Amino acid sequence: MAKAAADIDYVANLLELRATYPTLTPRQRLSIIRQRLRDHHFGPNRLVTAVSAVEALARSLAMHVRARNKADLARLYSSYKDRSPKTLVADCLKTKGITDPSTHLGEDTWRLFCHAVDYRNLLAHECTYLGLDKFPSLIAACDEVLEELVKQGQVRERGI
Repeated sequence: MAKAAADIDYVANLLELRATYPTLTPRQRLSIIRQRLRDHHFGPNRLVTAVSAVEALARSLAMHVRARNKADLARLYSSYKDRSPKTLVADCLKTKGITDPSTHLGEDTWRLFCHAVDYRNLLAHECTYLGLDKFPSLIAACDEVLEELVKQGQVRERGI
């Protein structure tokens, strides 16, 4: 199970970053943007991808439960495309009789996943970095949620 780092206050850190970035100069912002672009395998991009992976699979599973064919899927997409990853995961689990994601996944895993979504939004919209200490637990939580969706959705994988 993913474990929250005891010395990190994720909520306070997100609030601090959200307060800081609007006040940076364009020059400061560009400097960070250039760093992110040069180092695309670094934590921020991995976290964005990890959250997006959960979001994409959860959306697909939620839609496929309610659709009988491709036309149904195409029609349903507009009502699912803007749902939050947290809502999509909860919807998928609910179809399997799991009403409390926190209890099922573990409190730390669910809480960290929710933080990961918020950090992903910050990273994507502000093109910034986080302290390296945050990535392992946030990415681990996303990985655990993804694997639970695979299991609950009985998704068979192709060999790569």
